[in-house]
Amino acid sequence: MRGATSAAPSSPASAPPQGRVRSAIGWSYLLTAGRVGSSIVVTFLLAKLLGPSEFGLVAMATVFITVAQTVIQQGLVAAIVQRDQLTSQHLDAAFVVLLLTGLGGSLLTAAASPLWALVNRAPELTVVCLALSPLVLIQGLGIVPEAVLRRELQFRAIAIRTLLAAVLSGVVGVALALAGAGIWALVGQQLVNAVVSLVVLWVVCPWRPSRRPRLGAIRELWAFSAHAANAGLGSLISSRADIIFTGIFFGPVATGIYRLAARLPDMLVDVTVRSIQQVALPSLSRLQQDRAAFTAHLVQLQHLGAVAGLPVLGVLAATAEPLVTFLGPQWAGTEIPLRLLCLFGAVNVYGVLLGPALQAIGRPAKLAAILWSRGVLGVATLAAVGTLMTSDDAVAQATAVALAGIAIQLVVNAAAVWVTVHRAVGASVARFLAPTGPAALAALAAVVVPVAADRLGLATGPPLLDLLLVGGSASLIAATVLGGTDRRLRRLVVVRLRAVRRTQPAQEVTTPRVPAE
Repeated sequence: MRGATSAAPSSPASAPPQGRVRSAIGWSYLLTAGRVGSSIVVTFLLAKLLGPSEFGLVAMATVFITVAQTVIQQGLVAAIVQRDQLTSQHLDAAFVVLLLTGLGGSLLTAAASPLWALVNRAPELTVVCLALSPLVLIQGLGIVPEAVLRRELQFRAIAIRTLLAAVLSGVVGVALALAGAGIWALVGQQLVNAVVSLVVLWVVCPWRPSRRPRLGAIRELWAFSAHAANAGLGSLISSRADIIFTGIFFGPVATGIYRLAARLPDMLVDVTVRSIQQVALPSLSRLQQDRAAFTAHLVQLQHLGAVAGLPVLGVLAATAEPLVTFLGPQWAGTEIPLRLLCLFGAVNVYGVLLGPALQAIGRPAKLAAILWSRGVLGVATLAAVGTLMTSDDAVAQATAVALAGIAIQLVVNAAAVWVTVHRAVGASVARFLAPTGPAALAALAAVVVPVAADRLGLATGPPLLDLLLVGGSASLIAATVLGGTDRRLRRLVVVRLRAVRRTQPAQEVTTPRVPAE
């Protein structure tokens, strides 16, 4: 039975009200902050209980499974969210196709697991890949309801689903690790997260598929989704080539060190910039016919992303050494690639919103070309690094991969900003970048805090105390610099405070009084 919902409008979508966009951004931040916050706690606990080898093997298996998930997810999600006119028939057809491809993808990844283990020279990888192969089908079953919620900017529902799945899977993962399950604690965490996420998603989404779908409607989504799937696969290759080649050339230990060092900045970028990215495609898509409004909104989103992302990456870089010391001796040396990957994350802040911008104006082919260019460059560079560094220790290998990633990201992001902002959107690159200057300055101010702490002899206590001291000082300095240099941010805060004050009297008048007894 099909639910009565506005998720499948038959008329062109109009620009969403600013209130809905702000609410969507708020819920997007909440869902990502909750997921990342719980993930950080769980990651710290599992890192203390397990070691680099376990983390490395699961990372090598996950990137293998993610190939199939990305091909399935990226195309039709973007097509559903971006399309001006969307009917229930489009959603029904997409669901059937995703169900079948998800099932096929799970079977294919299970069958290819021994081959992936052979490529990585890690026989124990086979059983891990087999255990994680159902994730492809689970992903396929949840794509259409999630796309419906994202299209309608219903991020509150997505927040409930994401937070609940992250918390429950984290509890299961830590419990398994304490019970001595080893690598299966990480596997169990991923499986529980996917299952809980799927169940809650179908509970909160009102849309239901028809019993008699018209598969011909899929052709109307295919022109866009084929390019978007191509872009998604290119994004996967470009963003996961580091894990793939680290595993193939260096093995589980170097992969585990690199993955932990990369995961922390990745989670901060998730909670800050990618929270905005989730809202960017639906909100920018509604403005695709008005380039002036489109440009202004894109600049506003990039400024918010930089304000939220760059300072916290600076704080993480400042706390790298006490953080790694706190995790235990099995992670010794990880602070070096961690600092480098904070810089990688800072560069990535300037590229996260470019993909949604190109998709919103109907240019997924350009996005695919950018991502595949990065992927080809990354494969060539990382293959060279892997060949040259095979005899070095695991920390040096992880550091070399991080340096290669920074160089690739700088080159590709510079080209991507020019192609997207100047050529496709027709805006000024300087206008796009200028508002982010104060946030970059705040990040630099945070990075120098541990140098001052060392010279003053302040960071000489237990690792946890040093972590709190350096982290607190870096956060305070970054916030002070940002507040003192970012006029746009101060103006935004003042406007929001005035809006709150204007609504207070009305709320006081309309609040019902409880009659006296």
